[in-house]
Amino acid sequence: MDQFLHQWFSEYNKGEGVVKNSLSAQTQSHWRALLDDAKLGKLSDWQKTPPGRMSLILLMGPVAHLLADSEVNELNRRARDLCIQGVDLGFDTQLDLVQRRCFYDPLFYSSVNKDRDLLLRLLEGMESQVDMPEKTVWSTWYAQASSLNS
Repeated sequence: MDQFLHQWFSEYNKGEGVVKNSLSAQTQSHWRALLDDAKLGKLSDWQKTPPGRMSLILLMGPVAHLLADSEVNELNRRARDLCIQGVDLGFDTQLDLVQRRCFYDPLFYSSVNKDRDLLLRLLEGMESQVDMPEKTVWSTWYAQASSLNS
C-alpha cells in the first residue's frame, strides 16, 4: 500500500493529475496486479485504515479508468461505497488536504445529485481547516464541484 500511495502522489503532485503515458510499464504492471487483487477481495483489510481505504478508492476509481479495466463501472460503484462508508467513519478527516480530495474522487465523478451535494458539504467543511497557499487549491476544487451541480 505504501509503495502504491508513494507512486500515486508522486505523479498526482506534478499538477497534471495521473496520466497513463507518464507511468512506467513497471508501475502500470504493479497497479494492475494491485487492482486485480482488490477485485478478488485480497486487499479488503486495507479498508480498515484511512490510507488503506483511500488506496482502494484510487485503485477502483481512477486506476481502473487509467488501465481501461473491463469492470470499471462496477469498480466505480465499489469505490463510491468505500468513500461514503469512509466518510461515515470519519476516515477522510484523518487525511491531509490532497489526500482528502482523492478520497472524495468517486463523489466528484458521480452523476448522482446526492453524492455531489455530499461533496459540496464536505468541501465546505474543509474550508476552515485550509490555510494559505492551500486555500487557492481548495477554492479551485470547490468551484469545480459547484459547477457540477449547475
